[in-house]
Amino acid sequence: MRQVIALQACLPILNLGIGWYDRLVSLVVYPEVFVSEVSEHDEFGVVHDYHEERGGEAWDHGTLVLAWSEIEENLEFDGHNVVIHEIAHTLDSADGQTNGRPPLPAEIEPGRWQDDFLAAYDDFSARVEAGEDTAIDPYAAESPAEFFAVFTEAFFELPDILSDEYPNIYNILSTFFKQDPLSRFSAAQATIQST
Repeated sequence: MRQVIALQACLPILNLGIGWYDRLVSLVVYPEVFVSEVSEHDEFGVVHDYHEERGGEAWDHGTLVLAWSEIEENLEFDGHNVVIHEIAHTLDSADGQTNGRPPLPAEIEPGRWQDDFLAAYDDFSARVEAGEDTAIDPYAAESPAEFFAVFTEAFFELPDILSDEYPNIYNILSTFFKQDPLSRFSAAQATIQST
């Protein structure tokens, strides 16, 4: 279990460095999905408290909570990966805010990130709202933070689809993570086809 989780958790920071995990202090693994208490404010300021089943959570104070059943289910490279998703939230919150924009390296202008992500988020949300069956998990339309986390999953697991549908997002994530999963994906496909 440790090896499977560690391998997946290392992928996003492969070229970023372990310093991105300085705020990560503990990992809790449940055997199955768990019930979390959720409190949300609606647009009118009304607080709604409810319980929700979760496969993972990244807490602000440095705890990552994962359900082993979800990890096992997500080993197919189908765009769903709870470890990468929650790690994306951990990276996003490195500046103290979970808002869909992690601390950016110097080679990415904040305005470029904002423009590209907002345009893609608006487009994707409209597609989901229209009932389109998207290859990328529609949960990305929930908020900018979830958009970043889900599109990070797609970046590593569905790079061909992300590159085709949202090339600006693929390119900016490639710059951010200092990786090009599409080249690995293409090389793996070529190897499979030649055997």
